[in-house]
Amino acid sequence: MKTDGGEVASVIDIGSNTIKFLVAAKGLKVLDHGSEDVRIGTGMGRGGPIVLQEQAMNAAAQCVRRLWEGAEAFSPKHRCIVATSAVRDARNRDDFAGMVREATGEEIRILTGVEEAQYVGDGVAHDPNIAARKPFYLMDLGGGSLEILEYGGGMVRQKVSLPLGAVRLKEKLIADPAAPMNKGDIAEVAEYIAESLFASGFDFRSPAAMVGTGGGLTHARFLIGADKGLSQQDSSPMLSLGDMRALMLKVSGMSIAERRNLPHLPAARADIMPVAMIVLTTVMELATAGSIVHSFYNLRYGIAAELLGD
Repeated sequence: MKTDGGEVASVIDIGSNTIKFLVAAKGLKVLDHGSEDVRIGTGMGRGGPIVLQEQAMNAAAQCVRRLWEGAEAFSPKHRCIVATSAVRDARNRDDFAGMVREATGEEIRILTGVEEAQYVGDGVAHDPNIAARKPFYLMDLGGGSLEILEYGGGMVRQKVSLPLGAVRLKEKLIADPAAPMNKGDIAEVAEYIAESLFASGFDFRSPAAMVGTGGGLTHARFLIGADKGLSQQDSSPMLSLGDMRALMLKVSGMSIAERRNLPHLPAARADIMPVAMIVLTTVMELATAGSIVHSFYNLRYGIAAELLGD
């Protein structure tokens, strides 16, 4: 598929749980996008130095190669491969960077936590459904980290990146991810999240809307919609705290086999969905947010906007 000759950017984002891609033209017109579950961050929450596993690195490098080659059909002028929490924190990240270089000829740009938070904020600010000049808090939950920002007047007022990703916390805090969690288990995880957020110094200092992005919230939107008889396409981006709490209790109380039978929840996410929901609801409660608006715009969009000068 050739474009009309305008500038095109291709962005590949190697996250701890998924590898996402975006091909966009000037004005952030989406030409292609998607994600693949390739959990390169396996083992990151088990304590000690993080070492990416050989099998996971091979799978990730081959996935990046496929996406890189697939973008050729759009003749991109700008191309970028970025990596976030798992690769950033790994002792053998240079080995993985070499594998991607061999697969694509491109160097990975490993983002700092602050850069990751900034690009997520920039991406969401381009969402036409979000009023970027009105104050809002933003959280982006990934597999390895959680980014939280305060936006106001079209600029970032606060930003923090915390090691509270769903994969990392599942491995660190959950003894048996296949078993249902009880209220004590949930409270323990929530307390850990709250303590980490308080220690970061981030201040939910003023009432503002809450906006969210990331795979956990995407699937929460679809699951809440399914409970209301709605398709993914018809699901509402506005999710109440009550609905989020109810979904958190529902998925936490299920075995992994039961979670795998839920509509719109990929089997690869069944082990981390309870923890993801605990993170999302805990942050909403700390921010006294009665609802959260889900956005599909994320880090990829922020980087593409920069590459295209949008």
